Amino acid sequence: MESTSLQEMADLNEIRRMYEMVDENADGEVSVSEMCGFMNKLRIPISEEDVRFMLSTSLQKDCSGLRFEQFVEVYQSILNNKDHKARDESFGVFDENKDGYITSEELQHVLSTMGLIPLSQDLQQCEQMICRFDLDRNGVLDFAEFKIMMSSEPSP
Repeated sequence: MESTSLQEMADLNEIRRMYEMVDENADGEVSVSEMCGFMNKLRIPISEEDVRFMLSTSLQKDCSGLRFEQFVEVYQSILNNKDHKARDESFGVFDENKDGYITSEELQHVLSTMGLIPLSQDLQQCEQMICRFDLDRNGVLDFAEFKIMMSSEPSP
């Protein structure tokens, strides 16, 4: 039996929360339609056909949607930089005003929209997160800094 660290368990709990949020009808599968709706909420304009194509390698033949295990694989492939296009699109989600930078306000808004933090989350925590990866100390993240943040291990 593999040992699971507390951090891995916390990460899985976070992914499970996101999965349950995306699985709007709570049927245990995230359908193409549900995934498309979620992505559109994040202001990623994508068609159901594109979502179906994106998930085609993860969907099992007997399922109409992603079960939790497949959702975890898709999520981890994005975080592990196996899908560069998805990572590039992620930057666009956070860069809400499309100026090429992510501010702490944008970070707070997107994370709360995704259900990863409460809307009332202290802006100071988002500022600290940005500060940690803001290599040029201009108070915002550019694309290169964002890639470093997405590739880093979470703080204990």
